[in-house]
Amino acid sequence: MKAEIFIDERYMFKAISDLIKLKSVKYDGQKPEEYNALPGEPFGHGIAEALKYVLKLCDSIGMKTKNCDGYAGYAEVGDGEKMVGILAHLDVVPEGNGWTYPPYGGEISEGKLYGRGALDDKGPAVAVIFAVKALIDSGTKLNKRLRLIFGTDEENDWEDMAYYTEHEEHPDLGFTPDADFPIVYGEMGILQLDFVMVMDSPGKSFIRGGEASNAVPDYCEAHIATKDGNFKVIKAKGIAAHASVPEEGRNAISKVMKELYVRSMEETFDCGDELLKFIQFYHDKIGYCIHGEQIGCDFADEATGRLTFNVGKISTDDSKITLSIDIRCPVTLNGKDILSILEKESSCYGIKIENVDFMRPVFSNRDSFLVKNLLEVYREETGDLSEPITMGGGTYARAMDNIVAFGPLFPGREATEHMCDEYILTDDLVKITKIYAKAIER
Repeated sequence: MKAEIFIDERYMFKAISDLIKLKSVKYDGQKPEEYNALPGEPFGHGIAEALKYVLKLCDSIGMKTKNCDGYAGYAEVGDGEKMVGILAHLDVVPEGNGWTYPPYGGEISEGKLYGRGALDDKGPAVAVIFAVKALIDSGTKLNKRLRLIFGTDEENDWEDMAYYTEHEEHPDLGFTPDADFPIVYGEMGILQLDFVMVMDSPGKSFIRGGEASNAVPDYCEAHIATKDGNFKVIKAKGIAAHASVPEEGRNAISKVMKELYVRSMEETFDCGDELLKFIQFYHDKIGYCIHGEQIGCDFADEATGRLTFNVGKISTDDSKITLSIDIRCPVTLNGKDILSILEKESSCYGIKIENVDFMRPVFSNRDSFLVKNLLEVYREETGDLSEPITMGGGTYARAMDNIVAFGPLFPGREATEHMCDEYILTDDLVKITKIYAKAIER
């Protein structure tokens, strides 16, 4: 770099800890129909406070900031017609169960900074801010504008990016610090949907588990009425993981549904024919499969690998049972083709598909200016000659053109996003901040 930079580590760690303490879960953990949005808080007070916090932090280091009605925000520095963008998100998935450290404590222990969002994506978001601070403090002059864009609905419906892309200027190119190093040049398509079975008479029976379709659920329980007037209660614990890597978790919903199927063969449930048919559907078409083998969508391609199929959430109410699914599709496949297979296989059981959302895949040229330069920076700073990769995870690289995912997770590091005791190594935070500073300058 042209000028030596200094990373204020203690200040950065405190800023991340303070940000983690703001519980930025969509709708503050309420059901959508129960949440009454206040002005500037479309996704909840916690998310709004997190956005205000980072914009104030950016303002304190000399950046110009704007709050985009609570949907997103940005901070800008530099001059020029061209704009480099760095996109990060401030919302987090719910904490789940099984934490050793407080999920919203931001504690540091044995070189690890713990908390929901430490890795995904609050830690990296703050690291980027401190990379900019280091450049400003070193006197580095930027011949383009640099805009840090902060989203607030990445873990759910991406209403933040829909709002931003409609109302604000798009960067010419850039990256998002929300994946892996050395650089991600391809991301699988994401198909999310609900399997829904209408029930006439579930009685007091219910099944509930999981909190989001894009995470492997770590807990599920079922209370099923029996003919003798009692209830069969089944509970299961699993291991949380990101939906793009379901093999790294243990699905608690699948455990409960397997036990329900076995019990339904041995005992007389009094929960209505529809719920029994749904249990049968789960056994026949889903089971413990994580690639859609039983439902007929186990596809793969050379570019991005094998399809993944994650059951993320199940719930019942007085009229229906809903099963939320997250599918990562190889880039060469059409999401509509997969959807048609699922509709055909589920309709035989009287199940409908609702709330369908498909996010397009991302596939960049490995020899592009953006990929080559970011990869070169990474290799210069680390000495690691790893090749660019593809993945099933979804990032803001899908939101705008010429954006790729760049870090923060180094090869070989434990991926703890969406898991209990999520953390990022403090040493790694310092390393990625230096990498991002050099990438910005480049």
